Amino acid sequence: MRWFRGANRESSLYRPGVSEEAAAASAVKLWESPLTAADYFVVDMETSGFSAEKDLILSLAAACFTGVDPQFTETMYELIRHEHLEGVPQAVWNLTGLSPEQVRAGRDLEQVLRRVLTLSVNRVWIAHHARHELSFLGRQARLLWKLKLRPIVVDTAVVAQALGRMTRVPTLDEVCAWLNVDVRDRHRADADVRMTAEVWRKEIALCQRIGLRTIAEVMDWTSSRAY
Repeated sequence: MRWFRGANRESSLYRPGVSEEAAAASAVKLWESPLTAADYFVVDMETSGFSAEKDLILSLAAACFTGVDPQFTETMYELIRHEHLEGVPQAVWNLTGLSPEQVRAGRDLEQVLRRVLTLSVNRVWIAHHARHELSFLGRQARLLWKLKLRPIVVDTAVVAQALGRMTRVPTLDEVCAWLNVDVRDRHRADADVRMTAEVWRKEIALCQRIGLRTIAEVMDWTSSRAY
């Protein structure tokens, strides 16, 4: 899948030899994938704030699964190494349970991002409040490799808003309460990935009840109702 576009360096960084035709065919296949058979990539991160331009990625987690299978085929959770953490608010450390010492001992962002993007190839991305993750990952991909991320993304918050006819986009805690998903270790990226995956599995069942069968159908239906 040609997720990654740049002026001089393209998806060959992760998929050597993939042609434009093959990439286009993969994209069509993903859009038309049945909800219960699609390959999914769930991603979450903890950051020092909400600005991709100014704030830091402190930790990043991801997991892969297919359809409504409760078992992950691959998982990852990494702390991202930063030396200068003076600008991170104490409230962030308190919320995430992380410490400056843990983050300083983390892994290099480029290595982590390479693995994340490699795991995501030919998968539908799943995230809660997905713009947050996409803004941070997109900026880093541009800075590191001059690449533009172009995934197919399902935002579980937007889907919940549409399904529940809510007047605003709900938080992950609110959706977990609504769908009876167990909340544990909230604001830890790997735990939030687990909860987001379970939320999406339950949303799939609700989407099927109203006749939605494919990724494209869900995207079209929710985008016309959630905003």
